[in-house]
Amino acid sequence: MPRWSRAAAPVMILLSLVSPLSAQAHHPAHWTYSGAAGPAHWGSLDPAFARCSMGHAQSPIDISAPKTHTLPGLLLHYQETRISVVNNGHTIQVAYDPGSSLELEGTRYQLIQFHFHTPSEHTFAGKHAPAELHLVHRSGDGRLAVIGVLLQPGQENAALAPLWQHLPAVEGPARHIDARVNAQDLVPAQHTSYRYEGSLTTPPCTEGVKWIVMTTPITLSEQQLDKLRTILHDDSRPVQQLDGRTVTSDAILR
Repeated sequence: MPRWSRAAAPVMILLSLVSPLSAQAHHPAHWTYSGAAGPAHWGSLDPAFARCSMGHAQSPIDISAPKTHTLPGLLLHYQETRISVVNNGHTIQVAYDPGSSLELEGTRYQLIQFHFHTPSEHTFAGKHAPAELHLVHRSGDGRLAVIGVLLQPGQENAALAPLWQHLPAVEGPARHIDARVNAQDLVPAQHTSYRYEGSLTTPPCTEGVKWIVMTTPITLSEQQLDKLRTILHDDSRPVQQLDGRTVTSDAILR
């Protein structure tokens, strides 16, 4: 089991739907992480969100009994990006400049953004990590691959320090910061992972997402974690049923 034992707009691909009877764009319903518009109700808030309640390959999940397997390697081609950060009311999200990518099973996925969740969305034998980082990638034909990295308390994360100085505490427009960050520094050096087929963890809960959850966490200082928790509170979707899916890993869960 990973060393931690305590408890990333999440990915938002909200498509503008055009009615065949009208040119008026569809505006997705407002959703939240609690109350009447919380996760238990997402599927009924908007027809476009139906997959949130009717899907059979939803994320996140609890990882407790992965099948050990030799997995295709992750080829990360990450470069620095300028920091454009937004608090969209659901998460803290950083847009990534074009040119960085993940190569997986012969497909190249461009890194488009990363964001955070507190506590972690994925659990391990029922236990949350304090936070989780999601690096969201999209292929040329629109398929998605997300790398999940667990965050645990420890040394200050120097790579994120410039961003942390400017974390937007309230919802608002994107802000450009005179600093840069490299996603290579946000992924552990050890690339062992848990992998499964899942979905977006926010409405519309689109399925067909390749999930790569790293077995090794990275650290943030207690101060960095506290600042993230204070802003995000609880922006994690509850774990979903596996529904017959298999989780594979090139590491043994201890």
